[in-house]
Amino acid sequence: MAWKTSAPHATNSVCPRCDAPVLIQRDGLPFVVTADTERLTPEQARKLTGPNRLAWCLRETKWSPARLLEVLAPFHNRECPWPHVVDHQCPEGTPAVKGALW
Repeated sequence: MAWKTSAPHATNSVCPRCDAPVLIQRDGLPFVVTADTERLTPEQARKLTGPNRLAWCLRETKWSPARLLEVLAPFHNRECPWPHVVDHQCPEGTPAVKGALW
């Protein structure tokens, strides 16, 4: 069995469809998360969420890489000091496959 050498963390990347900068976290959560890189307040993030768009509490310090730890929920602290990000959504009209003609 291979041992993991680092804690789960989000990495900077680029959306393969629209080329927007994104944060991707593949470990530490039950699914892969792709989020926008714009840091928001909890209230700003809450306004951008919907049934298919979640907001994430982003924990980052100068000593550790960024980590997406929890989905914002009604019980999340409204005065949370950490920045928040929301699931990435490509702009309307972005082709499903990069380079597609239709």
